[in-house]
Amino acid sequence: MRNSSPAFWAAARFQLGEFRRDPGTLLMLVTAPFFAVILLSVTEHGGRADLAPYAILAPAVMASIGMAVMEAGETIFRDRTAGVLEAILTTPAPLAIVLLGRIAAITVVSLAGIAECWLVGALGFGVVVDVAHPLVFALTLAATAAGIAATGVLMAAVFVVGRNVRSFQNSLTFPLYLLGGAMVPVAMLPSGFEALSRVFFLSWATDLLRDSLAPDPVAAFWPRLAAVLGLAAATFAAGSWLSHRLVRRVRRNGTVGFA
Repeated sequence: MRNSSPAFWAAARFQLGEFRRDPGTLLMLVTAPFFAVILLSVTEHGGRADLAPYAILAPAVMASIGMAVMEAGETIFRDRTAGVLEAILTTPAPLAIVLLGRIAAITVVSLAGIAECWLVGALGFGVVVDVAHPLVFALTLAATAAGIAATGVLMAAVFVVGRNVRSFQNSLTFPLYLLGGAMVPVAMLPSGFEALSRVFFLSWATDLLRDSLAPDPVAAFWPRLAAVLGLAAATFAAGSWLSHRLVRRVRRNGTVGFA
């Protein structure tokens, strides 16, 4: 555990350097404003100006969770291709901590999508969304970022044993958008999907983020925030346990670079 904190910050700094070396990792931030334009156009021409906050928040959330999932796989893929994954697995720090540092850096950068979408609404459509409950919004956003990073760790742990991860990444993001209630609140989903979404932290987080924008008091804020944090912690625990098990497996089989 003494090695965990330095490994976390070293991994985060390394990932920030990756953004400079490979700007393609920021692609989701390039597409987020265009999604905002599409969704705001739909709400405006549909006469539903009351849904503009949803249309602004949705692409920002999609960019954050999308970057975490996509880069979780790309991180493992690039390390395996470059032949450095084996070296990473020989360090004293747990793989989950290294992954958490890298994906936390990705998540923090991805939050710029919120500012991008707000600017699209304000400058492109004259829609300025006020945050009625700033403290609720800030705390929920921090909890959401923690959950997104934890989800990235879990995904990366799975990708350790898979070589062809890109098709899995591409097919996974849209179900996460749906179950997380990125655009459509989970209460509007069919009952089976709604029940499934409630074990995913993002469904609680998006509901809270939307409520923080409305002038009405936020009901049951602390229990709902606790649900976000609890599910995020459970996700990270699952990712940490899984990464430990899978690392032992690939070491035993000698398939780190040939999974």
